[in-house]
Amino acid sequence: MTYGQFLAQVYRENKRYIRFSIALCMVLSMIFFGRLTAVNAIDIDGSTVVAGAGGSFGQMLAPVVSTGFLNGIDISWVMIIMCASALGAASGVGDGVPVISKLSGFSFGIFENKYVSIALLVWFGVPIILKAFSKTNAIGTSIESAQKKVNGILMVIILISQMIMSADTVSKVHAAGAIVNTVRFGVSALACFVILIVAMIVYLLVHYLFSLIDIIMVPVCTVVPFVSFLFVLGKLALVWIFILFAIYIPWFFFVIAGVIVIVSAFLFRTAYMAARYFENVYVKALFKKVFGGYDANIPILTQKKVPSKVTAFLADKNVQMVIPVYVVRPIPNVKGMRKFDRFWMVSEQGATYLIKPLLGKKDVLQVPLYNNPAQKMFINPFLTYYEIFNIYGSEEAIVKTFKRVPKMCHIVFSKEYFHRYQEIGYLTGFVDYRQYKEYLNSLTRQPYPPMQ
Repeated sequence: MTYGQFLAQVYRENKRYIRFSIALCMVLSMIFFGRLTAVNAIDIDGSTVVAGAGGSFGQMLAPVVSTGFLNGIDISWVMIIMCASALGAASGVGDGVPVISKLSGFSFGIFENKYVSIALLVWFGVPIILKAFSKTNAIGTSIESAQKKVNGILMVIILISQMIMSADTVSKVHAAGAIVNTVRFGVSALACFVILIVAMIVYLLVHYLFSLIDIIMVPVCTVVPFVSFLFVLGKLALVWIFILFAIYIPWFFFVIAGVIVIVSAFLFRTAYMAARYFENVYVKALFKKVFGGYDANIPILTQKKVPSKVTAFLADKNVQMVIPVYVVRPIPNVKGMRKFDRFWMVSEQGATYLIKPLLGKKDVLQVPLYNNPAQKMFINPFLTYYEIFNIYGSEEAIVKTFKRVPKMCHIVFSKEYFHRYQEIGYLTGFVDYRQYKEYLNSLTRQPYPPMQ
């Protein structure tokens, strides 16, 4: 699969969210363009102050893209800093945190409404508090993951609100008696749209890179005391460092940010697949278990997100099951299988196989899962997921303590299917690993026959 094909797959899997985001960017761009007024200088008491909605396309692009970059690192901390600064300025405690207003170049936008700021503080703060403690780290991660797509849309709305309210600031300064030299410049609605799209792309690239880091840290944060707290503080420190670089050493900030964005683009395939695997196998199951329990009627045949090519391939077949599974260990010598990749496990009249749509082709990749006495396919409930695998070599490793079972093919599916696990085992005909292990143990416990 080429990188272009992979991006097409990402679009297909998220096309509703992407289309909505693009439509939102278009609408808000038109709103901003209709409100736009620009100035090159405001003369107040003999001093000249550069002001306006960016002053030029380049000056407007840089802070917005940098905001998208910072949100990609940790959108929660960036939004909490903005909310706290806006509330501080509105309450008279201070003018907020000066570096924030310098960084954006605009107003606080919708944060200037204290009720909005308080609501967003709760929205972004709760997952951070939960992630700061090892016992609740996984729950905080699951909540934050569920908020992910909404947070991207919130970022777009907040950015455009800053642009619009910055334009309003110009008219307020003019009404206060300042001499304003107005210079209109050619920033079209299309240019505003490009700004928001670039910010979204930068946000998503950086977000998935740091999501991959979060995924790597979840087991450590859950087991080792205080690591969760230190990791949360580390993300805050990183955001602050980049904010300070953006203000006081902007050229260095854009060099570092550019390097990270390039690295994010190269690692996007791995980061996206790992994040999708983690969210669907661990996070969604945990979220549903904690906040309502597993669905006893979860479908194993009709899935909303089944790709159209898979649906077309199975249209004339007598299928009893189609569920998403994820590759932990690819089958040897099978091209097109990557670790963390998603396939669809199909049960059809006693035959079980994996399929995945091939981009650019009408056909699908079909991988049979053979199950026979010589090569058994096992199914087993593991700690946080259900696993399906076969082994190579002798079965002695199954009963030997502290010896790793050599798995040849290893795929997993979510514990959301808790109430359908027995049915899935029946449809596939795979061997129950726990029962087979107990059977082998019983053979080893049998006494030797008496000597004749």
